[in-house]
Amino acid sequence: MNSMLTSTNGTAIHREAEGRTSWKASVDTEIDQLGWRQATRVEQPGDDVTIYAIDALPAEDLVSEMEGPATFSLSIFLDGAGTMAIDGAKPLRIQPGMAIFFACDRVTRGVNRIDAGRRLSFLDIRLEKPLLEKLGGISLARLGGAVITEHSVPEQDVFMIGFTAPPELLAIVTGILHCRRGDDPARRAYLYSKAIEAVSIGLDAVTRQTGGAPLKPLTGEEMKRLNAAIDLIERHYSADWTIARLSREVGLNERRLKEGFRLAIGTSVHAYLRATRLDAAAAMLAAGSSVTEAAYAVGFDNLSHFSKVFREAKGVLPSRYSV
Repeated sequence: MNSMLTSTNGTAIHREAEGRTSWKASVDTEIDQLGWRQATRVEQPGDDVTIYAIDALPAEDLVSEMEGPATFSLSIFLDGAGTMAIDGAKPLRIQPGMAIFFACDRVTRGVNRIDAGRRLSFLDIRLEKPLLEKLGGISLARLGGAVITEHSVPEQDVFMIGFTAPPELLAIVTGILHCRRGDDPARRAYLYSKAIEAVSIGLDAVTRQTGGAPLKPLTGEEMKRLNAAIDLIERHYSADWTIARLSREVGLNERRLKEGFRLAIGTSVHAYLRATRLDAAAAMLAAGSSVTEAAYAVGFDNLSHFSKVFREAKGVLPSRYSV
């Protein structure tokens, strides 16, 4: 993620210039800002899998104000201390032997704090969206239950879930870190398979350890009512939809309505409404409408807010949008 790095006395060390960037460019920038390039080993066994192994000793407490694009990661900490936090959520304390899933579908901001005087050692596995789709469309939102903690912001489709890494996951980390194979197809195949196995074990562990359980499937009647809700949003996206109002309109209780969106679409009601509005606005802009016309037509009454969320979703300001 792009970041502004500060020491504990608040002195700014560096700020990355604003602009569109991939998650990888953001992570690489942060590593360089921290001065950890020599402490970082990067493996890319495939186009859709990247593995970072970091082993550093911070000389002072550091605070990183984070901002970065959509990504999916599993981080496993062997040592270190600090906190990770998403804007609008409670900070998650880093401890040795813990693992963290992080997933977002949009530009996300937060603050990471790293404690000095203690070795920081962790493995970070990143999977690209096409691979996630091949694996069945992995979505942390679909796990439901107690899995979605106070460290996440589910209404914005931003999830951070910490859990104790089980022994089999720690064994995979050890295997990756001590892989002695050369830079050949055998090494890449080993690392690739281990990265996917780690995510599989992590998903199973986080569900078991938090007491969460997959959401109960929708009945045929519930699915019918959910489809009615989706249809209402797609036909009347400019309306002032709340979960309570949508629930009343289709006759599906609020809890099952929210669960239904996560099960069927993998996102929240508000996120789906926002995406539908932005898609409609993009079509209007492409057809020649002004930013003001498009914003008001799809239900935004604040142009500044519209421009902000449009840029986060589409990667460009609405005034510069074209197809």
